[in-house]
Amino acid sequence: MRTTLIPIVVLPVMLLIFSIGCTKTKPEPIKGNTIDSTAIIELEKTEPLVIKLEPRIDPPEVKTPTEETTEEVPVPSETSGITAEVLGKYAAETIPLPPVDDLTAQVDEYITKIGSNLDDLDGTPNYAQNSADIARDANALTLVALALGLADDDSKYKKSAPNIISAAQTLAAAKNYDDAQLAYDALKASLTNTASGDPLSWSNKVGDLSPIMKALPNLSSAVKRTTDTERKLNQALNKKPPPIYSQLAALAVISQGSIPNVAETPKPDAAEEWKKFCEEFRDAALKVNAAARQYAKDKADDKEDYKSFNASFKAMTESCDHCHKVFYPSAVGKD
Repeated sequence: MRTTLIPIVVLPVMLLIFSIGCTKTKPEPIKGNTIDSTAIIELEKTEPLVIKLEPRIDPPEVKTPTEETTEEVPVPSETSGITAEVLGKYAAETIPLPPVDDLTAQVDEYITKIGSNLDDLDGTPNYAQNSADIARDANALTLVALALGLADDDSKYKKSAPNIISAAQTLAAAKNYDDAQLAYDALKASLTNTASGDPLSWSNKVGDLSPIMKALPNLSSAVKRTTDTERKLNQALNKKPPPIYSQLAALAVISQGSIPNVAETPKPDAAEEWKKFCEEFRDAALKVNAAARQYAKDKADDKEDYKSFNASFKAMTESCDHCHKVFYPSAVGKD
């Protein structure tokens, strides 16, 4: 009878133990796949990331990118001497300022040339009608002297520049031979006069536009006559110092100094356009000056390249025509 009761009693007990054991041995979830409920609550409280688009009152500064690089070119100040447009056009090139030695040589050249022309007019009854060359060179001289006075580098005419300008202006305005001779003597004396004069600035007009516009082709033609073949260029560079250096330097600074004369042009209201053309020609003349020096340097190493120099000179003459087409159409193509 005992043997029949044991299975009946044992069976329920075994079922109870099995159910308890299953509850205690239930595997825990893998921690790597769990999500903390507190973290979910914190995420729900976080503000969404929103960037407000505030309108700009002042637009950002516009910079001119170059053609050969993606870097931005800083826009230079009005008197820095090189425009952003030119920097973009000659991206990888350096455009040098004319050496003060070139400008000094041109002052000396003008002094000699004016004296010679004045001697030729001695006794003439029609000085005013025959003195256009003197007025042309005296006006050009004012701008060459201005450049020397404003140059960073020192020169024998730097301190006397204001007095040279004043004396040259007086000479340019002379109406008869006697007054012109007195003015010329004063001009020669001004070369060593270092007394304080009027402040100098590229923004101030120092010469008259009409004779200045005659000085530019006069100098350009002189350069062309002595460089239009390789043989002539070699001969010109054999002179010490080569006149073409000073002539090209004068072309550059005369063009720069013409900017304030826009009121005397046929389009007095086109100041920005006039300024752009003056600067374009100025920089083209600087490039020819640099090209002539590079040719001389390469020639010493038997590596001269006349085509390169000639291309620079051609670019300068084309720059001149760019201005003429807008301001002086009748002068297009003329020397």
